[in-house]
Amino acid sequence: MGSVWVSTLISSAKFLAAMIPVFAVGVIVAEFLVALGWIHRIAWITRPLTAFGHLKQECGASFITAFLSPAAGNGMLVRYHEAGRIGSRELLIAAIVNTFPGIVMHWRTMLPMAIPLIGGWGLVYYGFLVLVGFIKTMLALLMGRFLLEPGDPAVSEIQSEKGDARALSWQLVADSAAKSRKIVIRMIRTSVPVTVVMFLLIHAGALDRLNRWLALMTTWMPLSPDALSIVATRLGSNMGAFTVAGNLLYAGRITGRDVVLALLIGNLMASGINLRYLVPYYFGIFGSGVGVRVLTISTGLRVVIMLGLIVILFKTWG
Repeated sequence: MGSVWVSTLISSAKFLAAMIPVFAVGVIVAEFLVALGWIHRIAWITRPLTAFGHLKQECGASFITAFLSPAAGNGMLVRYHEAGRIGSRELLIAAIVNTFPGIVMHWRTMLPMAIPLIGGWGLVYYGFLVLVGFIKTMLALLMGRFLLEPGDPAVSEIQSEKGDARALSWQLVADSAAKSRKIVIRMIRTSVPVTVVMFLLIHAGALDRLNRWLALMTTWMPLSPDALSIVATRLGSNMGAFTVAGNLLYAGRITGRDVVLALLIGNLMASGINLRYLVPYYFGIFGSGVGVRVLTISTGLRVVIMLGLIVILFKTWG
């Protein structure tokens, strides 16, 4: 039991060390952009997106930031909500929209593994994942269009002041950090216990048992035994699934269609296992109330869309 706690604390520390600084930077940057009045200067990039979803320009700035760091982008949303610039519904919808940049930028870790092992079928698989994310984003924006009032395009700007610009900028950074302290501390208080509990379950073997149960379900899939081995391996790791798929493709035992469908099914079934990272991530950033809603709606939409896509592919992709 002692080794389980040691592993839990080490894993929790690594996860929190990676997430908390990025979140804090995102919150501070959000405050800084508001103070400088820069939001309106970059708003034109996402204006079609925010206009369709009745989202304010602050949400557009957060969306752009999420391409660099989803945690920083979501941190900006939380800060804008705390400041009263966006409402609770808008926060929820914008948080779901912000999942799309993370899906798109997933190519940095996926494609360098997939393409050498399964060739162009890796691009096909990645394209379907982006399609699922795009459909989910459009549905979230459609929700915003019906549930939100049109966003106010006006964003306050900092008043021009005389004096040294560099000193003024550093003062704004310091002020932004001071204003963000409360929300960062609250995030830490929420994320630390949730993260420890999740990693305790992982190292105690609870999620391994879930993994084995899901692997048994692969026998119900309308795939060949070789393709089913890809599904079962995908529940453990992307790299393992790509390796198995590459070997089977090279041996001519399965087709590229089977590889893509098996990877999509494995990705769908891994949604439950992925909660080990998503729960502390969303709870830490948004708190338990909003975090539950964001996680439930986002994951639910993704599962339904992915399942629909898989059914369509089985019926139309001969």
